[in-house]
Amino acid sequence: MRRYCYHYAFHRKPVYEAEKGSMRATKAKRASGLWLLEPFALAVLLILLANGARAADLDIWQQPSAIPEMPRGSVWSGFYMGAEAGLSQTATDAKSSGRTKELSRTDAAFGLFAGHNWEVGRVVLGVEAGAAYLGGKAKATHPTLGEIKAGSKWTATLKGRVGLPVRNFLPYLSAGVAASEHSLTANGKTRSSVGIGPVLGAGVEAAFAEKWRLRLDYSLTGIVNSKDNYNGTNVKRTAANHRLMIGAAYAF
Repeated sequence: MRRYCYHYAFHRKPVYEAEKGSMRATKAKRASGLWLLEPFALAVLLILLANGARAADLDIWQQPSAIPEMPRGSVWSGFYMGAEAGLSQTATDAKSSGRTKELSRTDAAFGLFAGHNWEVGRVVLGVEAGAAYLGGKAKATHPTLGEIKAGSKWTATLKGRVGLPVRNFLPYLSAGVAASEHSLTANGKTRSSVGIGPVLGAGVEAAFAEKWRLRLDYSLTGIVNSKDNYNGTNVKRTAANHRLMIGAAYAF
């Protein structure tokens, strides 16, 4: 019996040591697993903190500014009318007997305009009618005709416009037709007529209030291209006008 107990104790000790070692390995493995999870837990915590900070920043960023933006669709759409003033230059080529003389004059110009805009997606389409005083006559001496005078007093336009709004600004291009008065005095005779020609332009508008707009507009107008008889002498005249205007408009 004693021999059996001794034999059992002798062989049990290594088994006990093995079980003890296995328990240590299990604890170490669990500790290792927890250590591996710590970076993931820390990363999740940092992500949550970062999202919280970002949300707080967005709340601050999305607070209304001191100058509220005008609602889209209330700035450019609809009917408007206004007045403008600026500089106008009318140039006339008078050709007779193979000789050409250019007359040019720059004057103050004044005008009225009215139109209607439609917003189509991101584009603003419009139609506009206007009339402007262009100035007086220029004087020159032609090689064969002697003293001549030429000029254009007024023009009336009908244009289509297309623009691309950028916040409260509207850069645009325009094209249409113009009816313009023009007169030429040569060889003792004056001929005055109204010519129909193209008008091209470009500009930019700024909406500084819900109903008011300022604009800078450039226009190039073809006035006349005709050949007439001046007391027995044929004279060909070609005229065009370009002007730069500053305008203010009220939208309805």
